[in-house]
Amino acid sequence: MNEEVPSPPLVSIGIPVYNEDRFLEESLQSLLSQDYRNLEIIISDNASTDKTEAICRKYCNRDHRIRYHRFESNQGATANFRKVVELAQGRYFMWAAGHDLWSPNLISECASILEKNPDGVIAFGSCTWIDAAGRQMARASGWTDTRGMDPIARFFSVFWGNMHPILGVMRIDALRQARFQACIGTDLLMLSELALMGHFIHASSASWSRREFRDDESYRDRMKRYRSSQYRLSHSLIDRFFPVVRLPLELIKVALRARVPWFEKLGIVGILVPSLPVKYVIGRRGRSA
Repeated sequence: MNEEVPSPPLVSIGIPVYNEDRFLEESLQSLLSQDYRNLEIIISDNASTDKTEAICRKYCNRDHRIRYHRFESNQGATANFRKVVELAQGRYFMWAAGHDLWSPNLISECASILEKNPDGVIAFGSCTWIDAAGRQMARASGWTDTRGMDPIARFFSVFWGNMHPILGVMRIDALRQARFQACIGTDLLMLSELALMGHFIHASSASWSRREFRDDESYRDRMKRYRSSQYRLSHSLIDRFFPVVRLPLELIKVALRARVPWFEKLGIVGILVPSLPVKYVIGRRGRSA
């Protein structure tokens, strides 16, 4: 008697969108071309005013794996990112931008890594950068595989690293334990929390292409964009006039809430406090360069 081969776990892909009609079809085609078949694609539309809705409904009619949700009014970026997680039914989850591209094996490679590594919380591919026309840019981004690192080292690999793993494939049960903060630096806060739950693992044979299509912007312009009605990452007066004041306090809370020994919590906070002004200065210089 032949043993029944178990089905691969469902992977949910969440696409929060707002006025993404320029590249959305290309991104959806890239995701539908994945060699991993057991997936669902959830689109949450933050009341787009362009052709995004029409594109989404067209693709829903083409492929039963796509579901579409639309807010009647713009709820801000955090609510839109949260919505796709709420609607997800898979064991694993990946946020996807409505303008990026992915190698056909990205989902299969990342899901396989997480299946084989129960202490991993995120698996992510290598990043390349493309411009609005899809041409590869000279720009490059590194990566950190945290296997073998203790919680303190994992925390600071996120603190000093880039935020690209937030667009990797992650365990949805771990993601749902993390807090969604509607503030500037929310990706750093979430990755820091996830890093204290487990490892970030690099899928070296998979890749994704991050599209850079915005004009270069100053630090001031970026803060203005984050405070806009589209993003809504600054609600209180403190957030509006001192947009990065809240971030250090929330990072300390992440460390203190983590399920790690007390001496590791103290170690993180002890290193974090003097590191914060250094990171702020480096970040300001990097954005103005």
